[in-house]
Amino acid sequence: MNIAYIVAISSVLLLLIFAVLSFTKTDNMRFQLIYVVVATFNIGVLASIITINYSNQSALIWPALLLLHVINKVREIYKLL
Repeated sequence: MNIAYIVAISSVLLLLIFAVLSFTKTDNMRFQLIYVVVATFNIGVLASIITINYSNQSALIWPALLLLHVINKVREIYKLL
């Protein structure tokens, strides 16, 4: 396993953990904002790994879908503030 696979796997696992915690702690706005920051950083990491390591760029659909999720989360937070 090279470093790209390790970073990608750890980034996806971190996103999964934060998504579950975000779903269970919907009332805690501070945690929701932390989730948005962590998710945005991990989406950037995944997009750069896909861009650098793969010749087929169709795999970028997954970070794009995650980014849409983060945009919707930001809208929800904005409505509550």
